[in-house]
Amino acid sequence: MAEPEEPQPPYSQGAAASGFGSGCFPWTVLAVLIALVSGLFLLLGRSDEPGNGRPGGSKQQAYVDEIDEARQQLFKGELVRTSTESMDLVAGGDPIPFRAQILGSWRSDGSGATHSRTSAGAQIGVKLHCSGAQVRCTPLSSERQNVISKKDAATWLWDVSAEKAGTVTLSVAVTAYYRDTDTVLLEQPPTTTHVQVAAPPGDSFGWAEQAWRWLSGAITSLGGLAVSLTAIITLAVLLARRTTPATGPEPENDDTDADTNSPS
Repeated sequence: MAEPEEPQPPYSQGAAASGFGSGCFPWTVLAVLIALVSGLFLLLGRSDEPGNGRPGGSKQQAYVDEIDEARQQLFKGELVRTSTESMDLVAGGDPIPFRAQILGSWRSDGSGATHSRTSAGAQIGVKLHCSGAQVRCTPLSSERQNVISKKDAATWLWDVSAEKAGTVTLSVAVTAYYRDTDTVLLEQPPTTTHVQVAAPPGDSFGWAEQAWRWLSGAITSLGGLAVSLTAIITLAVLLARRTTPATGPEPENDDTDADTNSPS
């Protein structure tokens, strides 16, 4: 006969759930750790992107902050330059000195000069641009000089000369640079003045030469119209000569007196 089966213990749901949870716990912890590490690396990667606003987090942002700070440190100074009214330029004559000075503060001292506001508080570059009447501006000083404090002063010099009489244009440009680099902090609009170049002494026909150049240039620009006007003027002169009356009657020979005085 078959032996009777032993009774089985009743099935417990709590025990099954406890066994399942204990087997899945290590995997859950590992997944959470992987998520935390991934988020940390992602956060660190974003912190190096430009424009995040964190100090030291971006070289580009640091450069922008330095330039902005340097611009805020600029202050108003004074530009003193030679007055064009005192420049007696003569065509072919000796060069006339032109002087520009930048002061860290407004002083307005110096006669025969023109004063205006300008920027200071950095390394300043000053250029003199010349145009017209074959003018030449020769620099005699360094283009860039330091005007950092309100007590500083820097001077620029040029020799200005012209080969022909006429009008000369002089423009002074002031530029503030970031330290000793080529990065421009501020560039002001140039101040422009005009100077009349006189004809050399003894050249009494200088005005006539200028008038002839202007007339010949105008005729050249007119082109065919100038040729037509020339032909009309020539024809008018010929007609005037043909219609002009004689200056007076020619003297006639007095034959009667000649016959009376002749011997019989």
